[in-house]
Amino acid sequence: MKGILLGAGASYDCGMPLVWELTAEIRRWLTKPKLAQYNNGWKLQGGGWDDYMIFELGKLLDTKNIHYEEMIGNIETLFSRERNEEIRQGLHTVHGFLLQAVYGLLLERQIKNMKYAMHALDDYGGFKKMAEENRPLWVFSLNHDLIVELLASKLFIPVKSGFNDTVSIPMRFEPNANAQRINFQFLSRDSIESSKYDFFKQGELGVNLIKLHGALDIFGYKDELNYLKILPQDNRPESYVDQLLLVNDINQKTAVREASQHRSYIVNENIYFDEFGDLQFLRKSILSGAHKFSKQISQIAPSEFLHLFRDHLNSFDELICIGYSFADSHIDQILKNWLSFSPDKKLTIVNPGIDRCPSHFNCLHSQVTCICQGASDYFLGIEEIPGNTFNQEIRAIRKEVRKKIMKDLIG
Repeated sequence: MKGILLGAGASYDCGMPLVWELTAEIRRWLTKPKLAQYNNGWKLQGGGWDDYMIFELGKLLDTKNIHYEEMIGNIETLFSRERNEEIRQGLHTVHGFLLQAVYGLLLERQIKNMKYAMHALDDYGGFKKMAEENRPLWVFSLNHDLIVELLASKLFIPVKSGFNDTVSIPMRFEPNANAQRINFQFLSRDSIESSKYDFFKQGELGVNLIKLHGALDIFGYKDELNYLKILPQDNRPESYVDQLLLVNDINQKTAVREASQHRSYIVNENIYFDEFGDLQFLRKSILSGAHKFSKQISQIAPSEFLHLFRDHLNSFDELICIGYSFADSHIDQILKNWLSFSPDKKLTIVNPGIDRCPSHFNCLHSQVTCICQGASDYFLGIEEIPGNTFNQEIRAIRKEVRKKIMKDLIG
């Protein structure tokens, strides 16, 4: 049996950013003058940051040799060291603000690149062959995007993410507005703690998808920390993004309304009014920074998903890592332990930037194979599509466009 682990490079061909691209976008958007402007606005709402917070974030934005995850990690470290509760609260707010910025920029890319992504996914047809040969196909993703859902929908492959129920939530942007009913998959805290997940069973055709670091479409819900995952209205791939956009639109209108009345400044949460006119919160789940799944600072992504990854690795003879840069120590240690368990376990690395075994895996190098390709080229090879000059030209143009996007951002 084979399983898949996806890193940011797996979504690169579909227009989603790599770490330095997203860092460049953050720096281009969040200049020091813009930060001061935001802070003045927050102060008018009764909030705002003190000079220490502005200085620390400004210093990080000026340090060009660190990327956004390292920026977030730096704030997490300051938070863990600080003993003054007021300063800790300020650092927590800065941390949430940076996560919210990451969420917003990824959401923008996901929405604006929808048509581009759908064309790029024409080259991922080999994914279906893998799903047919490995029933079910387990996919563990470190990405926050919806690319796997779009691909599976395009290929008519069902997907489960462990969520075992559905709910319909009426959401409105002001207490007396007409409600929009949004359908979600639902996973309760009780289900997590008792391991009552809904996944495809052995021999069933489908993709069991686990997003280890949270996602654009997954939210923490209620005080007991249940989870919601946006459910598309129909089987069209576009419906995933349509529903995500609708939830975000309600949040934006609600936030503008609350800000106009100087009532609240919400960080890293979606807000809406329920059927009773009460303000409710959906906590964004994306996990980023240098201390993932650490107790140093509160995090929404369920750590139990990491346990699922560790447990299900044992059923694989081969794990194919696509677009992963081997920069997350908690993931790397799990992979090392898995490879060390048996000489029959194989790790295949698909990444155009990795042509040899990562140095911290050298003790297991005989079990590691590197394929110096991007995701689309890899899946094209699996599908074994016959040569077609027109399609090859389209792919070449798409690659050049993608390279130009990255070059324009990071030089």
